[in-house]
Amino acid sequence: MSNSNIAVIAAAGNGERLNCHTSKMLAKILGRPLLSYTLDIFEKSRNIDEVILVVHKKDLEIIREEIIKKYKYKKVNKIIIGGLTRQESVYLGLCSIKDTDGIACIHDGARPLVEEWMIEKTIKTADEYDGAIMAVPVIETIKKVILKNGLVEETVNRNKFWVVQTPQAFKIRYIQELYKKAQEQRLTTTDDASIVENYGGKVKIINSSRENIKVTTSVDILLAEILIKNRLK
Repeated sequence: MSNSNIAVIAAAGNGERLNCHTSKMLAKILGRPLLSYTLDIFEKSRNIDEVILVVHKKDLEIIREEIIKKYKYKKVNKIIIGGLTRQESVYLGLCSIKDTDGIACIHDGARPLVEEWMIEKTIKTADEYDGAIMAVPVIETIKKVILKNGLVEETVNRNKFWVVQTPQAFKIRYIQELYKKAQEQRLTTTDDASIVENYGGKVKIINSSRENIKVTTSVDILLAEILIKNRLK
């Protein structure tokens, strides 16, 4: 299939900050595994042809049985074992894509409140720019701090600052090449767009929703439950 839109779902994190006995992706939200909510949206999306799921080795069998088979996801064509970092995991997911003519839509498995329009908008925008990312403007006051003594250096103009989310979308061949270069040069970043920016690419911000939270702590689980219940009304 040419010009496919392929989702790479980064779900290999161990969820240390969640303090749960199980993997973060298997943490229950309203009785269902967190990851299943994320996969639901990509499965239903008209803009996604295939899903590549990158998971932690210890979660592979349970995710295959308790999520992929149980919820009958047809688009999850590959399950890849992730690396030690998110960046390495995404790179391994990208390396598994053979058809390089389409768009890669990279998303955190721990963002279960992603919406169809976010997937559609990032994919469309990635056609025009080197990358497209979901983000929200900062609403809190931001202070730059001198780390060694904890004193405020200055209060920065928050209008120029945005909190970045996923999905983030890029042309497959382009992002594969840059990720490979980043691995070879041992460049470490915390999101996909940073790699593109580092090599001079133009990344377009798309105004997202504050509901598109990343589940990191037990408080986030409670918040996700409230938001999902709200959507089910």
